Amino acid sequence: MHKHFYAQLDLPPPQNKPFVALNMVASLDGKVTSSGRLDPGSLGSSFDRQTMNMIRSHFDAVLAGGNTIRQHPYYLGVPKELEAGRRERGLAAQPLTVLLTKSGQLDPLGPVFATPPRPPVIITTTKGAKNLPTPIKEVAIVETLGEQPGPQAICQLLWEKHRVSHLLVEGGPSINYQFCQDRYVDQIFFTLAPRLVGASDDLTMIMGPKVLPSANQINLLSLNKHGDELFLRYQINW
Repeated sequence: MHKHFYAQLDLPPPQNKPFVALNMVASLDGKVTSSGRLDPGSLGSSFDRQTMNMIRSHFDAVLAGGNTIRQHPYYLGVPKELEAGRRERGLAAQPLTVLLTKSGQLDPLGPVFATPPRPPVIITTTKGAKNLPTPIKEVAIVETLGEQPGPQAICQLLWEKHRVSHLLVEGGPSINYQFCQDRYVDQIFFTLAPRLVGASDDLTMIMGPKVLPSANQINLLSLNKHGDELFLRYQINW
């Protein structure tokens, strides 16, 4: 078995806040959903799924929005075989799962809340905290950040309270937009899948109401090919 090209990932040290990266897979026509679904495997191959796990294995925490976790309600962790490598790098065996939800409308029966390897952190609003089902509150750490928790407050909380130095964001598109809009994304991992979707209702990687601020520079750090998929990694300097 060949060594994965992301097995030895050299991430920059944090600068008084978490280093933040996005990881997404998209079709050739730029869609990250197919028939409205944002599930792992809906666009990418099994190797892309392995790549997602390999990328996760280098981060302290993995973050996703409420819509994403409602469609794919699983702990944002890594397979058992990657735990030893994390420990060797001084990380916890499993990354911390961080969920963003304004509404608090999460399913207490979701696998993410059934004996998670670590208590998930739920960042929500005052109203959302009230709406969270009691069974979720019993297994998760609930953090309330006002009515519009933005990337700066989220990163500060994770940095100061949960010791997150490297944060991986896995969508959805509106969450990706917020982090880019506030210039909090340092790198993007992007899989280009040999698929065509075409539907106008399906989503793209970053979606929001306004044009994003222009980055000073976006550099291609690496390009890898496996089968008919391309795996790109970019550095963003705002």
